[in-house]
Amino acid sequence: MSRRISTQMHRPLVKLIAAISLATYLTTGATVEARSLMDFFRAVGNSIAHPQKKQPRARAKSTKGSGTTNASPTPAPASSVPTSPGGQNVRTASLAPQAKGETRDSPYAVPVPGKKGLVTSPFAPDAGYIDVSKFPPGTEVKDPFSGKIFRTP
Repeated sequence: MSRRISTQMHRPLVKLIAAISLATYLTTGATVEARSLMDFFRAVGNSIAHPQKKQPRARAKSTKGSGTTNASPTPAPASSVPTSPGGQNVRTASLAPQAKGETRDSPYAVPVPGKKGLVTSPFAPDAGYIDVSKFPPGTEVKDPFSGKIFRTP
């Protein structure tokens, strides 16, 4: 008899939980972005492996001609770090120190299409452009953004 009373007491609670779940599903169904299960596991893995890394924020674009911008003003770049017409940082690579007694397996940089002498780093591809115009192809140079060694293409 005690089992019958406890089942009767839990029935309204089960109905309440089902109603709340259904209401939540119906109200949030349109706002959830559908992605693959692999994306979910990749995001969880990245959050565990890189807990301090933050997601990049989308920059607000300014409206030309109106004189108003949505973004906060940024300071002008230093004179030692010029920028390309696209706004990318352009830094100059320096010659890498010689390896002592062994050869390095350095990756090659990626040339920037349409910009002779400029490359992107294999270690920091989104950091900006690197000027390697003073070095012959295959030369080991030091990445000014990450400090690692790569070869010129």
